[in-house]
Amino acid sequence: MKRISKILSLLLTLALLASSAAGLFAVPANAAGAWVSSWGSSLVNGSISLGSAAFQDIIPAGTTMRTVLTLTTGGTRLCFVFSNQYGSSAVTINAASVARAVSDAGRAIEDGTQKPITFNRGQTSVTIPAGERVMSDYIDFETKALDVIAISTYFENLTYMTSVGLSNGRTYMRRALVNRTSQVDNVAFNSSNEVNIGSGAITYHTIPFLERIDTYTPDSSARTAVFIGDSTLVNDTYLYYAKRLVSAGVTNISVINEAIIGNKLLSDGSGIIGNLYGQALIDRFSRDVLKQNGVRFCFVKIGLNDILHQFSKTLGEDTPKHSAQDIIKGYRTLITMCHNQGIKIYFFTKSAWMGYERNFLGSGVDITWTQQEQDMCDELTNWVLTNSEADGYIDCSPLADPSDPRKLCSSFTPDGAHLTDLGSIALADLIPLEYVGVNSSAGRTAAQLTGTNPYAEKNEILARMEAATASPTQPTYNQPTQSGTEYYYNDPTGATAYEPEGTTAAPATTTTTPAAESTTAVNGVTAESYTVDPTQVYTEPSYYYEATGANQEVTYNVSVEDVDGNREAATVGNGVPIAFILFFVVAVVAAVTLVVLTMMKKKETL
Repeated sequence: MKRISKILSLLLTLALLASSAAGLFAVPANAAGAWVSSWGSSLVNGSISLGSAAFQDIIPAGTTMRTVLTLTTGGTRLCFVFSNQYGSSAVTINAASVARAVSDAGRAIEDGTQKPITFNRGQTSVTIPAGERVMSDYIDFETKALDVIAISTYFENLTYMTSVGLSNGRTYMRRALVNRTSQVDNVAFNSSNEVNIGSGAITYHTIPFLERIDTYTPDSSARTAVFIGDSTLVNDTYLYYAKRLVSAGVTNISVINEAIIGNKLLSDGSGIIGNLYGQALIDRFSRDVLKQNGVRFCFVKIGLNDILHQFSKTLGEDTPKHSAQDIIKGYRTLITMCHNQGIKIYFFTKSAWMGYERNFLGSGVDITWTQQEQDMCDELTNWVLTNSEADGYIDCSPLADPSDPRKLCSSFTPDGAHLTDLGSIALADLIPLEYVGVNSSAGRTAAQLTGTNPYAEKNEILARMEAATASPTQPTYNQPTQSGTEYYYNDPTGATAYEPEGTTAAPATTTTTPAAESTTAVNGVTAESYTVDPTQVYTEPSYYYEATGANQEVTYNVSVEDVDGNREAATVGNGVPIAFILFFVVAVVAAVTLVVLTMMKKKETL
């Protein structure tokens, strides 16, 4: 009888220990509060493929990496997810810490705020097997919404940087040149270099192995909103939206960004740097949206690359061909996935992109704008605006240049497609707060919070168009720079002068007016053509405007950035099922123990 009692007690103890250990690997349910994903960056394969060889950046032996980032909700504890999803061998992090950062633009931390990040019940180092991910222990660390923190990781041995994020933080590298010494608690972190990838007008900030940060908040109603898409969303739109929520007094909604440069909805990235463009969004959606803790809202901006890359000179052969209807079918799949999990989903319309040139490795214009591509974009936008399946949409048309809606206002973009900080502010203000259950009249707009007027340029364009319609004025004339035919249109809107490309020749000292050779009608506008000679100085025809926009008879050379089918993405579970099972086992063992002991006691009494 005593042996049975001891065995049952041992089983009960083991079950309780197993239940406690489960908390080290999964975020537990807690009636008094909630775990939410407060930061994320969708990881990609950091290698570049040349034939059968793959090359990736390395972290030298004895190097400390420090990533500075912003949490969008606050709480009392943190948990970190590190991933080696794309690695072919194990990766060891020898030490790690979290601290408050001095600012979001520097690498210094507040002395005294450092806390070690531990794993497996207090271990200071962890080895992540190839293709897997690990969660840290729960770290007691008080945070508020929009706090900036620094995560430092030390690598004692040379490490291949295979699994990396490319947005939502800035990472600095410091190597111990004399001895292999951890610098995770170094306050100043001087003499360190930022780790990033330059791509034209855009800089992508490399974040090695860190995939997600979860925050425990005492507020059980806390929830997460996920932004996901391509590089037109790799910016601070999500962060400005979070700041709008905080200004409205809402601190229980975290906003994270899982967008990837060059990402496509239906296929993986292709080309030499195709790995950097990530998995097809439809394949990574489970990992990057559905498995986020507390997710209740999803904002999607994807599909442009599915259209453009199939027409790309460098990517076309390796990119699957998809119609607009194929993309819409993919949208419907995302809707079903979200609604099955009680998540609301919203789509952005296609933002204007004419004027962008994907000049890959100096190879010249990679994609040329055509009406076919524009028609496909318009078909997607029309579906987003009219469908009754999604929970709402964000109309990006206010970002367009009113003189040519196929283009973004120049102040909103550095290259014709991606967004400047001003563009991110404007886009964030186009997203209703009602979409996450908050009154839009509450708080301040991103424009008000930053003291900017995003639409100053657009208002100037509209004013010029209105003035030109009322009283046309002559534009500034451009001296021709090459022989050939130029067109001058009687454009009532008034237009910026068009100057043909070519080598400027020394003009003659004489002044002459070119003779009109023909009169034509282009887009309903009367025009005359002239043959010009770069050795002459010409006076402009006094009653003709030079062409731009829809009235300009030139070829528009455009393109964008750079994602195969239907594989289940590897995920990090939230652990609730494991915790529930273990809790159930503990409860059953305890009940059996109680019944047996009661029977034994009765038998002894008898």
